[in-house]
Amino acid sequence: MAEQGPQAAEQEAHRPDPKDWRTRTQRDADRYRAMTAAAARVAELEALAERGPLATEQEVELAELRPKAQQWQKWQKRKDADADRYRTGKAAGERIEGPEGVSGWTGAVGDSGAGG
Repeated sequence: MAEQGPQAAEQEAHRPDPKDWRTRTQRDADRYRAMTAAAARVAELEALAERGPLATEQEVELAELRPKAQQWQKWQKRKDADADRYRTGKAAGERIEGPEGVSGWTGAVGDSGAGG
């Protein structure tokens, strides 16, 4: 068996540690839960504010949580837009199925682009 070269040692050095992966996954899950909880609490406090004035503590809490809720909404919109874009592309791929050997977009014969 041949001796491993410097590339193998370098690849081993860059391989992620499973413990780091679990830590990162847990951190991301905690951040996700915190953002969803903040968004839910902001919605709750805003509903209370519509009924009447908030207590000072609630106003302070709302001011602290609003940026987190806005970040959550921005993330959620981006996630929804990505899902819509994926679904649109997938549906377009299904729609353009035409006669065998003919591209649905251009009507060109074959996949090589050499229409004729």
